[in-house]
Amino acid sequence: MNLDYLKTFKDVARLGNFSEVALKLGLSQPAVSFQIQKLEQKFGIRLIDRSQKAMKLTVAGKRLLHFIDSIEEDLELLESDFEKMRQDISGDLWIIASTIPSEFILPGHLAKFKMLHPTVRVKVDTLDSMDAVKGVLEGKYEVGFCGVKPKEQGLESFKVAGDEIVLIVFPDHPFAKRNWISFAELQTEQLIFRSETSGTQRSLEKLNSKLKIKLKNLAPHLIMGSTQAVISAVEAGAGIAFISKSAIKKSLALGLVNQVDIKGFSLKRDFYCFYHKERIVSRLIKEFIAFIRTETSSGNF
Repeated sequence: MNLDYLKTFKDVARLGNFSEVALKLGLSQPAVSFQIQKLEQKFGIRLIDRSQKAMKLTVAGKRLLHFIDSIEEDLELLESDFEKMRQDISGDLWIIASTIPSEFILPGHLAKFKMLHPTVRVKVDTLDSMDAVKGVLEGKYEVGFCGVKPKEQGLESFKVAGDEIVLIVFPDHPFAKRNWISFAELQTEQLIFRSETSGTQRSLEKLNSKLKIKLKNLAPHLIMGSTQAVISAVEAGAGIAFISKSAIKKSLALGLVNQVDIKGFSLKRDFYCFYHKERIVSRLIKEFIAFIRTETSSGNF
């Protein structure tokens, strides 16, 4: 339905004269008549009684005029709501994050943000890094966090934290008492991996060209769906695993796992906040991104 045609009909109904409406809108009189005719064709009913000298609305025309008034009221309310969304730091904040940011990095910062803006409702969904990027790219989420720097067109990102991927073993494993091991010794071990779309796994795969023994030659004993599942499997003695150092602080402190150094092996990575630059329109999203940038620059991440 053409809203301009509805506005023209309202002017005709109020002024009662096609010529006056044409003059007001800067249109020709035939153009005004055309718009009214198109509305009548659209609804399949007469809106104006043209059989008398004085223009008069039909019953259908009066109902349409009432409908137009209701639409204008609703539009005013909608515009007011949109303006409030642009100005107020309130509403719903939809975040997608990969496992490490979701479970081990973001919670404390979100608690601080909620203290500053208690009316904001925050929801965080957890997916692997590549699925997180896809979620923001497709507009399902407003802001994302993951361990892979997004390169997709339209997405902007900035670093929020650094991390390191390390090898962990259960306390009774032979490696647990060693100062270091060689990468070659891993060939006979029962390794536990994350899924291929996780940031940890993708970071490991980037080392393939640098290592004498390719990571792809290390057959996974188990493939788990989350970082915590990998840690729990190692704690249970199911195997050993490469894991984000950010995720094992508690397990290390409790003596549930041991970190083992690998000679010549060092894998550091970064975590990023990312968003679609053309969809940052509300004040809430702008404020949240500014908050994350401030936390990052102050070293709180």
